[in-house]
Amino acid sequence: MEIEFGLEDLAKYPFLKEAGDYVKGLSLSIEDLRQDDYQPALKRAKDRVIEAIQKNFISIEILEPNLEILSFPLALMLVKAIGIDYFMHRYSLAESLRAERLLEKEKKSIISNIFKSAFNVDLISIEHDVFDFKMNMIDYLLRATHFHKPEWKLINRIVEKGFVYVKTHELVRLMREEIRRMVYERMKSLSLPKIPENVEEIVDEISKALPPVPSKELQEVTPGMFPPCVMHVLDLLQKGQNVPHYGRFLLTSYFLGIGKSVDEVINIYPKAPDFSERLTRYQVEHIAGMRGGRRRYKVPSCRTLITHGLCFKDKILCDRIKNPLQFGRKPVALKKEKTDDRV
Repeated sequence: MEIEFGLEDLAKYPFLKEAGDYVKGLSLSIEDLRQDDYQPALKRAKDRVIEAIQKNFISIEILEPNLEILSFPLALMLVKAIGIDYFMHRYSLAESLRAERLLEKEKKSIISNIFKSAFNVDLISIEHDVFDFKMNMIDYLLRATHFHKPEWKLINRIVEKGFVYVKTHELVRLMREEIRRMVYERMKSLSLPKIPENVEEIVDEISKALPPVPSKELQEVTPGMFPPCVMHVLDLLQKGQNVPHYGRFLLTSYFLGIGKSVDEVINIYPKAPDFSERLTRYQVEHIAGMRGGRRRYKVPSCRTLITHGLCFKDKILCDRIKNPLQFGRKPVALKKEKTDDRV
C-alpha cells in the first residue's frame, strides 16, 4: 500500500523520499534560481544553514509548507558548496534534532509511515501499558548498535517471537541517528553543477557568518600510544560521529589524567557534530575539579568501561591492567584509594 503524506508532513520531514519527489515534480533547474520567484526559498535555505551551524538548531515553525520543503535541498546544496566536512556534520545533526523535536509530538501512524518510507522498516503499533510499538529484532539491532548505554542492549529489552518492544521516545531517538546519517550521506554524494552568481553570493554570505573551523586534532597524538578504549572514542570523533556521554567522560578524564591541560583536552572535541566550546569547557573543567564541588574525577576502571560497552581489550597490550592509565606501563598494583569514576 502506497504511503501518503500531506504537504505539512513533507515540510516537517523534508528528508523523506516523498518530499524529494515533490521537488522533482517542480522541474526546477539550477538556472531557475536566478528568478525572483525562488528568492524566498533561497533565503529560507540560507537562514536554515546559518541557524543550524551557529546554534545547532533549526526552527520547527512552518509558515509556508511549499517554501519549507524546497528550502531543504537548497540548504544541502549551500552547505555542500561551502565545501567543509565539519559544517556538513554540524548541519546533519541539526536537521536530525529538528526532526526529533517534531517526532516527539507526532501521531503513531505518522511515525510508522516515516519509518517505512525512510528506512523500509515495518513498525507494529501495540496497545500496552508501557510500550507503543514492536519492531523486528534485526531492524532494532541494526540501529541500536550505535548506542552504548545498557538499556539499548538486547538482553535488557522485552523480546517476543522475534520482535522488540519499544517506546515512542526510543523510536524517535533511533530515528534521529538514522536521519543524521541520511542527511550527511545525501550531502556527501551531492554532485554540484556550476551555481549561478546569486547563489555564489549567498554561499559567501553564509561562510562569513559561520564560526571558524576549530582545530580538529589533539596536539601530539601518536597513533597506538593510547589504550584501545580511548582510541575507539577518538576514532568516532575523527569521523565526526556522536560519542556517548560516558565515552566523553572517559576521554576527558584520561587525557587530564596523563597531564593534558584543559585547553588541550578541549581541542580533542571540535570535530564532534554537536560541538560547543562553551559547554565543552564547562564539562572539562567540571571533570578537572575546577567547578562545582571541586572534586577531580578519576579515569573509570576497565570493569566500569565493560559495563558501559566501552572496553575494546587487546589481549596482549591490555593484559593485567585494571585501568586505562596503566596501558603501556609495566604492570603495577593500583592504589587502594577509592576511585570516583561516576559522572
